[in-house]
Amino acid sequence: MGDGTAGIGVLLREWWQQRDDYQWRIDFLRSRGLLSILRWVIAGIGATLGLLSAYNAFVPPGADGALIRTGWAVVAVGSLGWAARWALRPWPNVVESAVLIIAVDVLMTVSALLFGDPTLAMSGIPILLCAGGYVAFFHGPRLHLIHIAWCIVSVLGIAVWLALSDPVFGPQVAASRAVIALAVTVCVLPALQFGFWLLQDSSMQSLTDPLTELTNRRGLAVSVKRLNADAPAGEHLCALLIDVDGFKRVNDTFGHAVGDDVLIRTARRIRASVDDAAVVVRWGGEEFLVVDRIARQHAPEVAERIRAAVAEPADPTVTVSIGLATCERPDIDLIDVIGAADAAMYEAKAEGGNRVVVVTNGSTNGAT
Repeated sequence: MGDGTAGIGVLLREWWQQRDDYQWRIDFLRSRGLLSILRWVIAGIGATLGLLSAYNAFVPPGADGALIRTGWAVVAVGSLGWAARWALRPWPNVVESAVLIIAVDVLMTVSALLFGDPTLAMSGIPILLCAGGYVAFFHGPRLHLIHIAWCIVSVLGIAVWLALSDPVFGPQVAASRAVIALAVTVCVLPALQFGFWLLQDSSMQSLTDPLTELTNRRGLAVSVKRLNADAPAGEHLCALLIDVDGFKRVNDTFGHAVGDDVLIRTARRIRASVDDAAVVVRWGGEEFLVVDRIARQHAPEVAERIRAAVAEPADPTVTVSIGLATCERPDIDLIDVIGAADAAMYEAKAEGGNRVVVVTNGSTNGAT
C-alpha cells in the first residue's frame, strides 16, 4: 500500500508540475477533424446565453429595475462578443483562451446574481461547470485552481445569501446545494482533468521516441496533419532524411551509452536548426527525418544548417549525410517524397558523407 500511495503521490506531483500542453490538445482535435466543430459549439453556447440575456434585459425574470436591466444588457453584450470571438476568429492561443475563460466566469456569476433571488442564483451557478469542463480538458491544473477558487467564492457567497434569506429552511437548502455544486467543481472536474492528463501522457509517449524525445514513426501522420493545416499557401512539402555517418564505429569504440548520447545530441541539434513548426522524427536507429513546408529555394539552406550544426565539435564529433526532396504537387503522397529523400541520403553517404544531396532527377514521381 505504501508503494502504491507513493506512486500516486509522484503522479500527482508530475500532474501539478506539468507544462501546459494546450497546443498538443488542439493539434489532437484538429487531426481528427473535431476542432472546428467544437469551436462552433462553444460559439453557439455563447450566442444562446447572449440572446437569453438580451431578452432578460427587456423582460427581467426576477428582480427589476434600471440597474438590473443594465446588468443583463452588459452580460448580453459580453456573451455575444465572446461568441463572435469564437465564431469569427481562429482558435485562441493559450493566453487568449485563459482570458476568455476568466471572462465567462465573471459573466456567468454576474448573470446568476442578476436574478435578485438566491435560490435562482444558486440554480444558475452550475453553468460555471461548462467553463470548468473546458479548463479541465484544455488547460493545466494552475488555471483550473483559479477557476475552482472563483467557483468556491461564488457558491459560498450565494449560499450565505440563501441562508440569510430564510432563517428557517435557508441554511439547510443552502448547505445541500452548495455541497453538490462544490463537490462537482472541487472533486469531479479535477479528477477528470487528472484522467485527461494520464491519457494524454500515455498517448504522447506512444507517439514519441523515448530516447531522443522526438516524434516517432507512429506520430508522424498526426504531426503532418497539423503541419499541413497550419502551412501558408505557396510553401512546398519538403523531406530531409538524415543519417549519422559511421555510427556503428561510435558504438563499437565508445560503447552504446556514448552512442545514445550522440543520438540525443544530434536530435537536439537538428531540432534547434529547423523551424518550430517542422516535424522532426527519429526514423529508426541513427536515422532522422525532418518534414516541413517551406519555400523550395530555402530548403537546401535548412539542410546545410542541419549538417553544419551536427558537425560542430563535440566528444565524439560526428557528421551526417542528408538527402533532401521537395514536392510542389498536392497529389504526391508523403511516403514518395520520403522515399526520394532516402535515395538522396544514400547517394550522400556513397560520396563520403557529411554532405547534402538534393534530388534533381525525374525518377521521384514528382518529388524534386
